[in-house]
Order: sequence, then structure tokens, then C-alpha cells
Amino acid sequence: MSITLLLDADIVAFQLAATHQRTYRFPGMEAPCVAADDFETLPLRIDAEVSKLTQAVKADHVIVCLSCPTEENWRLKVLPSYKGHRDYSQRPVHLKAVKDYLEANYPSYRRDTLEADDIMGILSTMKGLPKNFLAEHPQIPATSQKVIVSEDKDMKTIPGWLWNPKKDKAPWLVCEDQANYWHFYQTLVGDTTDGYKGLPGCGEARAVKVLDYPSWDSVDERWRRVVVAFEAKGHTEEDALVQARVARICRASDYDFKKKEVILWKS
Repeated sequence: MSITLLLDADIVAFQLAATHQRTYRFPGMEAPCVAADDFETLPLRIDAEVSKLTQAVKADHVIVCLSCPTEENWRLKVLPSYKGHRDYSQRPVHLKAVKDYLEANYPSYRRDTLEADDIMGILSTMKGLPKNFLAEHPQIPATSQKVIVSEDKDMKTIPGWLWNPKKDKAPWLVCEDQANYWHFYQTLVGDTTDGYKGLPGCGEARAVKVLDYPSWDSVDERWRRVVVAFEAKGHTEEDALVQARVARICRASDYDFKKKEVILWKS
């Protein structure tokens, strides 16, 4: 069976663009000065990085997964403050150019309101691949084994093959129960990087204690315990649901392909 790499191109693009510039701070200047190299020297490095990752998992094909270019994230309708603390002015100079290059030179998948995480999650968990995508890229078999390649810890919430090049020696299979566990774990601890707080005051140890229970393989039982933990701190089930929905990385079952919109998670 052939292997298709689902590449977290948001992270790869950011890393490559960031290493292609230097930041200087001079006395008397409030803002730093950024000097970026010419973009013309980047394509070779981009191709080399994609090739390295593809060869590392012995993949036959690669699909570049990118976030919606307009930043109209579906999570903003659930939690308006989502990622609101980020300073986008600090993005690498060539970030957009690197993403555009990846999209133009490799099979890519990008949809309105979806983050790259969601794209990887949907493609990984669906049977085959979208018909319109296969029509554009007939060289990729619909039956190909898909492997997510990402350094993002959130991808542990997706059942399927995953490889974190920063931590893993080889791809490993995340079972559905593990994925559900990590989804509720993120619901409890939140994510300061993405700007959702989870259950205030709940750290890793507390989250593990809440979720490690004899009937730990039951989604309904896990959710009940998450809600109880929220209520014990004076919050409501609706508060817990907001955090769970924002923490949810889309799977194929969470996306309506006809309406082209996310189906919000519910227990």
C-alpha cells in the first residue's frame, strides 16, 4: 500500500521563513529591525525540507495542508477571543510567500474557515480522499495510507497515523480512544498558545485525575466527569462545551462537505 504524507504546512512554512531572516535591536529603537534574505534562495530549502520529511516516513506522496488564508477561523464564532492575543505583526517576512510556493508546487488542500490542523484531521479520518481532489491529483491513490506529519500536540486528538518529527522515531497509530482522551484533556487544560483557557486552575495532573477512571473508554462517562469538574469550580456545562468545541480538531465526521461548514462537537 502506498503512503501519503499529510503535511502541516503552516508549521513548516513558519519555520523556514523564520530562519531566512535576522532580527536586530539597536539602542534607542523601540521596535526591532528585521533583515530578510531574498526569497529566491528559499525554494531549494523548501523542496529539501519536504523531501526530507517524505523520505523519513517512506511516503510515496505528499499533500500540503494549509490554513484558510483569510484567517476567518470557524472557532471565532464559538469563542470570539480565540487566538486574539497573538501579535501577527511578528510573523516572518516571507511566510505568505513560502505558503504560496508550497500550494503552487505540491498537491495541496485548503478550505475556508479551516485551520491546517482541521484539514489534516479531516483528510486523515475520511474514507479515501475528496473526489474533486483526486480528480485534480490522479497520481494519489484513494486507498493510500495517510500519515499526519506535524509537531503540534493537538494532532494526538486525531485517530490515525501520526509522526511528530521533533519527538517521534517513527509514525505511530493513535487509536480512537486515545484521540478522545486527548481531546478531553485539552478541554480541561486549555491552550495558552491558541488563547482558550480550558478549566481555570486545572493543570496536567488534575486533568489526568479527572479522566483516568475505570470506565475511561466511554466518551459519555469522560464527558460527564469533565462537566462535573467544571461545575465544581462554579462553571456550567455550556462553559465546558465551549472549551470542548474550540479544542476539537475536526475529523471527517465533524465537517459537512456539501455545506462546506463545520459540524460543532456535542457529546
